[in-house]
Amino acid sequence: MGIAVVIIGIVMLAVTLIAMMKKSTRGGLGAWLAEKPLRIWWLPFLMLAYYSIVSIAVDQWGFNQFALLAAYFGVPTLLLYLTGPKSDETFTGRDLVINFAVALWIWLLIELKIVDTNWLRVQIGSTRPTALPLGVYAAVIYTLIALSGWRRFDLKCDLSFKKSDLLPTAATFGVLSVTLLLITLSTGLTTWGIAKVVSPNPLGLPMAMAIPVAILVAVPMIFVSIGVVEEILFRGAIQNLLRHRLHPIGALVIASVVFGLAHVNKRALGFDVPNWPYAGVATIAGLGYGFVFWKTNSIMASATLHAMVDTMWVLFLRGGK
Repeated sequence: MGIAVVIIGIVMLAVTLIAMMKKSTRGGLGAWLAEKPLRIWWLPFLMLAYYSIVSIAVDQWGFNQFALLAAYFGVPTLLLYLTGPKSDETFTGRDLVINFAVALWIWLLIELKIVDTNWLRVQIGSTRPTALPLGVYAAVIYTLIALSGWRRFDLKCDLSFKKSDLLPTAATFGVLSVTLLLITLSTGLTTWGIAKVVSPNPLGLPMAMAIPVAILVAVPMIFVSIGVVEEILFRGAIQNLLRHRLHPIGALVIASVVFGLAHVNKRALGFDVPNWPYAGVATIAGLGYGFVFWKTNSIMASATLHAMVDTMWVLFLRGGK
């Protein structure tokens, strides 16, 4: 019964995230919240209710985690309530500060591991327990509603990918993949090798077929689990906010540096934290993602590029230290 509740909860979270990707949905919800500003407190209440329901279902509810999440969602909600909803889409310096404060609070507390994104660990059958990063998607949903609905800031994250987006996405992938390969392989940060997830080849396919199958599986999985989430926050929120006050190139560079620094806590390339080589590589990748977002105004385009680069990284490059 508990697993069934969790599965239903995951589906509801996914449907909510997809719905919030539509600007019209966020705008309508924001207008409803703005009718009575106290309604903004529904956001942390619903997040805490969701956490409590799914965690109680599998006997993993904890008071410390509940209190931490109450502060995590409650602090930015207090800021939003005190500063009030936006009635139009004009953008001032004050709006920049407020929106930045919300975006950085939501992301940095996750990145610095102050807030655990893995709300649950579930085991199905004889498999090892799987961590469910429900907190990441809850945080993104909160950000979408808070910034785009309540604050009326266009995050450019509708579910749209135009034909005209194909060329800059593909061309940037070519340039970015060659650049990353040259830098990491020549410096010894990585070595070329097929990932273990491909080489066992449980389907018994020839390697010439197993590799394309692995790519076709990995790209959509990374797109959903990492690409969309990080692109909404770093490109849709941070880079988009910066370009209201800076030249697009300045916004691109600063957002990419922030993106790189956000990866300094990652154990990769054979380095422990703080992982400055990985932060540098991530900054270069961020320049590519941000460039595509700048040229297409599409989160879907930058998230697609993000997923393609990460797939190359996961399947074919190993930390070389």
